[in-house]
Amino acid sequence: MERRAVMVGKKWFGILWGIVLIFVLSFPSESFAAVSVSKDIKNTASYFKSSALNSDFAVAALAKENLLTANEIKQYRKVLTDRVNAKKVTGTELVKTIIALKAIGEDPENFQKQNLIKRVYDTAAESSVTGYAYDLIALNTDDYEIPSDAPNTPAKIAAKLVDAELPDGGWSWSSSAKNSDVDSTGMVLTALGTYQDKHDKDVNTAIRDGIKYLKAAEKENASFDNNGINSCTTAQAIIGLVSVGVDPTTGDFVKKGTNPISALSTYKDSKNGGYKWQTKSESSDSLSTEQVFQALVAYDLFLKGDTLYNFRNISRSDAGSTGATDSDAEDKDPGKSPGHSPAAAPPRVVEKHTKEVVTKTNTITNTKDHTITHNNTTTKTNTVEKPAATKKQTPAKTKTASNAKKEDKPATATAADQASPVEDAQQEPKKVVITKTTGVSPVHGWVGSLSAGAGVILLIIRKKFLGV
Repeated sequence: MERRAVMVGKKWFGILWGIVLIFVLSFPSESFAAVSVSKDIKNTASYFKSSALNSDFAVAALAKENLLTANEIKQYRKVLTDRVNAKKVTGTELVKTIIALKAIGEDPENFQKQNLIKRVYDTAAESSVTGYAYDLIALNTDDYEIPSDAPNTPAKIAAKLVDAELPDGGWSWSSSAKNSDVDSTGMVLTALGTYQDKHDKDVNTAIRDGIKYLKAAEKENASFDNNGINSCTTAQAIIGLVSVGVDPTTGDFVKKGTNPISALSTYKDSKNGGYKWQTKSESSDSLSTEQVFQALVAYDLFLKGDTLYNFRNISRSDAGSTGATDSDAEDKDPGKSPGHSPAAAPPRVVEKHTKEVVTKTNTITNTKDHTITHNNTTTKTNTVEKPAATKKQTPAKTKTASNAKKEDKPATATAADQASPVEDAQQEPKKVVITKTTGVSPVHGWVGSLSAGAGVILLIIRKKFLGV
């Protein structure tokens, strides 16, 4: 009798272990990644907030996650105001300033009576490939009014980046370099990701080449190498991949059961919540922590159908914060300029065409506009800008809502634009369908787990009590 009881106990013990195993196997690995990223983002945000905010990129990432209070926004607005008023901001600092301004809801087309966007598209030439990448990112943080004859339009920048691609499929910071590096390739992919909605054939080919380069460059521990395997290079690769719609936690990017996102945790400094440059580094540093934080936020936004440098839905900073409910939400900066473009802009006639509806299926059918929007239902109106018909004709200029499309060039944003900028502006592109898969929701994992578990339990009950 006792022996029989022991056998029955072992039987039920085995059944329970089987149920647990089924639950584990039916829970998607992407779900674990999403939960881990959310926790790491909050912990790393505390690292930055433990001292005064002094990083444009960190502020931008915090804003995207709605982790800035109104008082923090007010304080950083003053930092940017002082910077812009003190000198003529140029180069990478100009791009970082634009990104930070957009992140806190300011208008870089008219901040402290200066048009910082114009300063970017009027730049005749950059000193490096990554300089052009940063320019393209800045000009695509929102839908700005950019003259098609400007020397540094998004279309022209994208063409230069395509031309700078090296034979191995990647990019280097220098146009004269012979070998690519992961950091530069990640930056260029991030930039081209803001432009890929133009359906430019050469750009999309370059993006595919860059993805292949990163696949080949990934190490067996799922990190990336540039002068040593390190967190910064791994972070740049992640940001580049998710910016062009690639999930770095699946497919060929999974190495021996790990992936670039989970690999970031190996660089974490348990003492202060920051990140080290290499796993063997003695302690964390602000640069490594900043770049890893951006990568974590970029991946989190990717799962939500958004991108790191898209600030079209950030509210005005004088209306509150990016999501916080701080008591200083009503504070205003008396020196802040109104939210409209300078009155000196040349008069234009704006023709409105067909509307585009982007649905939650993540599939876009587009015949007029060239815009990708993920996971949000949006209606856009495409515009074509032409010179005013007569000198007396000066249509009223209106600052549209952030999602109203303002092209930097005529509506035909195809590959042919780069070869022939004077091509007829009324030519319509071919109908394009783009589909983007953003991964598996954690909810799907729980549903699958519960369903599988319930099935096993029902089978056990059936066999136990019905004998079949």
